[in-house]
Amino acid sequence: MKQLFNVVVFGFIFLIHNLSYAESTCISDGQWFIPSNNQTLDTDTYLKQVKNKGIILLGEHHENRDHHVWQLNLIKHFFQKQKSMAIGLEMVPRRLQSVLDEWNTGRLTKKEFIEKIEWETIWAYNFEDYFPLFQFAKSNQIPLLAINVNKDLLKMVRQVGWENIPENHRDGIDNPATPSRDYVRQLAVSFQRHFSDPSKLTKEAFLRFVQQQQLWDRAMAETISKAKKEFELIVGLMGSWHIINLYGVPHQLTSLGATEIETLVPWDEHLQCEELTPKFASAIFGTTSKSNISNLNNTSVKKNPVHITNAD
Repeated sequence: MKQLFNVVVFGFIFLIHNLSYAESTCISDGQWFIPSNNQTLDTDTYLKQVKNKGIILLGEHHENRDHHVWQLNLIKHFFQKQKSMAIGLEMVPRRLQSVLDEWNTGRLTKKEFIEKIEWETIWAYNFEDYFPLFQFAKSNQIPLLAINVNKDLLKMVRQVGWENIPENHRDGIDNPATPSRDYVRQLAVSFQRHFSDPSKLTKEAFLRFVQQQQLWDRAMAETISKAKKEFELIVGLMGSWHIINLYGVPHQLTSLGATEIETLVPWDEHLQCEELTPKFASAIFGTTSKSNISNLNNTSVKKNPVHITNAD
């Protein structure tokens, strides 16, 4: 706990500096950019390099419909190569796993599913953007995994802190691995955006905000890690900020012993070229309303002029 506090203090000092980001685009539409070697590949070439086993985390900006199309197309590709696969869903808390099972066995109508999954109160983003994925999973009997933390537990962390929650109220979640300073710095920016009122920017509030984010990451990582013992491939769908730079869920997965982790992020206007580092993601896909991964014909390879900031 003391180690986490020291890291959080560092982040709190960072957040008092008001940062601004200029809009920028640097990932070619319909292409894959590999930050580790500054290379751009077409879809066919890139997917030939991806192992159809281990853990593959697919990011998203929740309101970007193109990201959901991209995710589904990738899942279809992975399923063609690997039938021993399950899909982890950030949008569903772990307590509702039975509802996903009911859906996949055909016992629920679409309307019943939306109600029982508590979509409008828990997630509230456009269900129609996600529905094709649910349909595909049911049609092909691909197991769906509820991986998110329960909101009541997050609320308790905000109110009293993780260290003050009795073990029998922690939903079986272990203590998260200590975050890196870089992740805390990233969370400091997010914290500042969430709380515009300066009076709420306190060390205690920031510490608990970090604990909430870590708990979120840890719950997803633990569920994925456990499921990996049963399936050759786990594909996790979650907000991109949970996986960027290997900070959130990948960091927690590594602490749990996972070794084969791919992080794929679709580009979005909320991301900035200046934020790119060699560890930003295993690969970044350039998405627009006209680009998807359905065309696997080109096999060109080229160097990308994007400047990558080296970071530890």
